[in-house]
Amino acid sequence: MKKMLSSMLALIFFSGCAAGSSGPQVQNGEVRFILHAPSVASVAVTGSFNQWDGRGHALSGPDRSGVWSVTLPLSPGRYEYAFIIDGSVWQADPGAPFVDDGFGGKNSVVEVR
Repeated sequence: MKKMLSSMLALIFFSGCAAGSSGPQVQNGEVRFILHAPSVASVAVTGSFNQWDGRGHALSGPDRSGVWSVTLPLSPGRYEYAFIIDGSVWQADPGAPFVDDGFGGKNSVVEVR
């Protein structure tokens, strides 16, 4: 039931990423995390880069297009992450590669070179 609810919420929240802004953008040791979610109250990102802090890093938004974003400096490496929607729903980035999280869900992956 929880998995089905999570999938239904994902369909409601993520009506598709804004054109040209799908997935994380990596440049000069910084990662810009982007999520198109116009109908939510808050978005944060958490992952292996912050020891999966349940509060995460808050994204700013939404902008006029419904896009939330935050830019974080990250050292070179491979990171798994997820978005936290409205403080409680954890969701993989629909615009990024993903891996099994070991608990029946998915984590997104970003590599910083």
